[in-house]
Amino acid sequence: MTIQIHPSSVVDEGAIIGDFTKIWHFCHVEPGAAIGENNNLGQNVYIGNDAVVGNGCRIGNSVSVFANIILEDFVFCAPFMVFTHIYYPRAGITRRDVFTKTYVRTGATIGANATVVPGVDIGRGAFIAAGAVVTTDCREWALMVGSPARQVGWVSAYGDKIPLPLEGEGEWHCEATGDRYRLEGKTMHREAGEVDILAYVPGRPLERILAARDGQKLVAGG
Repeated sequence: MTIQIHPSSVVDEGAIIGDFTKIWHFCHVEPGAAIGENNNLGQNVYIGNDAVVGNGCRIGNSVSVFANIILEDFVFCAPFMVFTHIYYPRAGITRRDVFTKTYVRTGATIGANATVVPGVDIGRGAFIAAGAVVTTDCREWALMVGSPARQVGWVSAYGDKIPLPLEGEGEWHCEATGDRYRLEGKTMHREAGEVDILAYVPGRPLERILAARDGQKLVAGG
């Protein structure tokens, strides 16, 4: 069996779970949830109906991924971050028919205790700092901090801060991955290195990358 589900967790009939995914203690996956391959769901995670989790994601302890939230590949949700799914909730009112979709694009990170309001689009590779409150769309590779979250910089796919301004022209090369980043106005473009660390290969166990420092090349790890 390539899927590992702890006995204390409940996975409802009808949920889709991809190979090599691990579901740890006290999780609940509802019938309409779709979870891809090579994901890791920490303790007390909830995945709701119509929620989508891509491939290679890490969902930290006590995170709830509600209906109409779509996580693409290699998304990192740190422990206790919060997705909200209704703009103006009231205990006496049901608004399930007005849920709006929230997208978290490939390679994005959402830090511990951060909050994401409904309907936003968190761009590819964006990095949401711990405790931030995301109320608007986030650019690709943007570093977002504060409440409400504001952009203060750029972060690479590898997780290093990119030493370029928020706006203007410039290039930066990531020594660890070979990626090149090019700033044009307010948009950061990424050209992947020889091995694209955000390119998911289906159908086999994922070998995660061990961080390399001091000019060393990337090393595949568990």
